[in-house]
Amino acid sequence: MKLQWIPSTTLSLLRMVQWVSRQRELKDASLQKAIQPAVQSVSTRLINASIDPPVIWEYLIDEIIAQDSDVDLSPALCEIALIRAGHSDLQSDQIAIAIHRSLETCRRAIATRSPRLADQLRLRYAPLKQAYESYGPGLVRSVGKAIWNGSPPTDWWPSRVSVHAVQPIANGAAGASTQQASVWIEAVLTDMDPDVPEWLRLVYQLTCMAISSHTRTHNSSSGTRSSNDTATGDGGGSSELPWATAIVPLILAKANDAGMIPGNHFPLTKALSMWHPELPSSKAPVVEHWWNEVGLNNQPTPIALKQLAAALSASNSSDPSTNFHTA
Repeated sequence: MKLQWIPSTTLSLLRMVQWVSRQRELKDASLQKAIQPAVQSVSTRLINASIDPPVIWEYLIDEIIAQDSDVDLSPALCEIALIRAGHSDLQSDQIAIAIHRSLETCRRAIATRSPRLADQLRLRYAPLKQAYESYGPGLVRSVGKAIWNGSPPTDWWPSRVSVHAVQPIANGAAGASTQQASVWIEAVLTDMDPDVPEWLRLVYQLTCMAISSHTRTHNSSSGTRSSNDTATGDGGGSSELPWATAIVPLILAKANDAGMIPGNHFPLTKALSMWHPELPSSKAPVVEHWWNEVGLNNQPTPIALKQLAAALSASNSSDPSTNFHTA
């Protein structure tokens, strides 16, 4: 699996806009002040059109991640996001033009303060790229074999993946495309926590991407579809399994076995909070207990995942010392 690294100025722009729209503070207060009116204008227009603004930002970001280059924003991409969000395609073009105009205002404000953002991103992602190239490929193969009990499908890992490196605003964050073999990650210069190297966050997203792609292909061929069209969500319909949670201890265990993280540390709680923040912190002991009692080694992966799903559900009304039956 070859990684194509992309310094993504457009994705950096969208994440800043999304951040400000969530009423969160940028480190650059003057930039926040400069783009706030345009962000508010878009939100107001979307609300008036009965569209939830956070949904648009998610779809726009997803459209950019799916590209294999740092593409410029366009009214067409904005319109695709609107239509995906449920807006009528009969009236979406004018709103898309207005959204694009506001985003261009934000882009110019960012370019004024960071005229060489692409070059800065290349410098920022260099340590992460070097660390992954040194340790990542072997760990990725090991994780794939563990998921598939030693024999992953030949197409489990794509031959090429685009990695969009973006400006850090959240002390480390990452995600994956729902459409293509693409991921994104904040180009932090140093590990956010010495116990959880940032290149492991990249391995986590690559694994989520492979699971999502495989499950989407399988569901498509069988005529079924999950509620959010992704395999990595822990909520939703009963057909979904808690992959996004289960692979965190798996990746840590394989990294530990290979001496890639300190042998006397198993930073599961930290890794869950950093890589999978949607999971409540109270669930970490449940995940740890499941891993110690069941894991992915003693029985087929789907059965182990169903036991984790049951334990997570039961923990809403009980303690984490759920008894697992492995027979």
